Amino acid sequence: MASAHGRAGSSFFARLFKGFSLSSGSKSSAVGLSIGASTIKVAQLKKTKTNWKLEKFSSVPLTEAPSEHREISNVVSTVQAIQEAMAQADIGLKDVCSAIAGSGIIIKNLTITVADMKELQDQVFWEAEQYIPFDISEVVIDYQVTKQGQDNQVDVILVAVKKEYLEQYMSVIEEALLQPRIIDAEVFALQNSFETNYPVTDTEATLLADIGALSTKIMICAGGIPYFTKDAPFGGIAITNEIQRELKLPTPVDAESLKVSGNLPHEVSEIVARMCHVLGTELKKSIDFYSASSLGPPISSILLSGGGARAAHMTKIIEDNTGIPTQLLDPFVRLEIDQSQFSPEYLTSIAAEAAIPIGLALRAGDKP
Repeated sequence: MASAHGRAGSSFFARLFKGFSLSSGSKSSAVGLSIGASTIKVAQLKKTKTNWKLEKFSSVPLTEAPSEHREISNVVSTVQAIQEAMAQADIGLKDVCSAIAGSGIIIKNLTITVADMKELQDQVFWEAEQYIPFDISEVVIDYQVTKQGQDNQVDVILVAVKKEYLEQYMSVIEEALLQPRIIDAEVFALQNSFETNYPVTDTEATLLADIGALSTKIMICAGGIPYFTKDAPFGGIAITNEIQRELKLPTPVDAESLKVSGNLPHEVSEIVARMCHVLGTELKKSIDFYSASSLGPPISSILLSGGGARAAHMTKIIEDNTGIPTQLLDPFVRLEIDQSQFSPEYLTSIAAEAAIPIGLALRAGDKP
């Protein structure tokens, strides 16, 4: 298993994907494929002598309405969108790192008492049965030690996913003529993006919130350790739907355009503020729970990502609700960028949605 420091998700499902190797082409390049609820996103990074360089990126919307639980509801359209995203980005590599999220995956922090570390796996699997609401034979389980304390106390992160859920994602990727060499969890990819681009300390925690179409993935981490994770049932599509409903707009596209406009009409501004307040309240609950449980160091900042984070005034509203400095996560801060290929304006326009695919490409480059 990999070290917990900064790589909590790096060994996720390592038992399934031992011996990862990049496909034909430049062996210093790595591809991240994000199958979101409403878009397919791909990113290709290239390893340089000292850093990672952004080579290619593409985002393609899914035509099928997103599934409530993140199951892939239309395989054909999803496969087509993956192939279109790869073609748009002109990515020829076939091996990819992808990720899953939604109701089919469970992530839980556990503290286990074990006298002999040789018995840890059996103890973790026994504990898993107490927390997993599925038949244990129907899930794939992995875990990672984050801390060994006194009195035989061991902190671990438990990750479990339904086999049929995992197999569905792998099957869709394979039907798109790609090889799913690594399957990670989206929340760990988010952590990878953050830790590659921002300073990491043991004394201050950061709350990461990726606002997708249907849900918001929340992680509180410090010193490379994810102390708290949650998938909150609020996404950007809720804001879009509310704008469309209240203003009686003909299509969600019209509502989406208003949502991200820098010059909001007053009635739209009120709707966005009200809906963003719902998310702010959800984040505040997570912060209060984390603080009351003394899980880790105090939270000093909040970083938002995901398509929903582009809603006008989102960062200010979240900061007002939580009392914690809030800004958008920039997944390109420390990456090398060819500005003749990617203009600053383009990077700004894709930054919010690029965090997870960038994190997955970083994961692919960090071979198990």
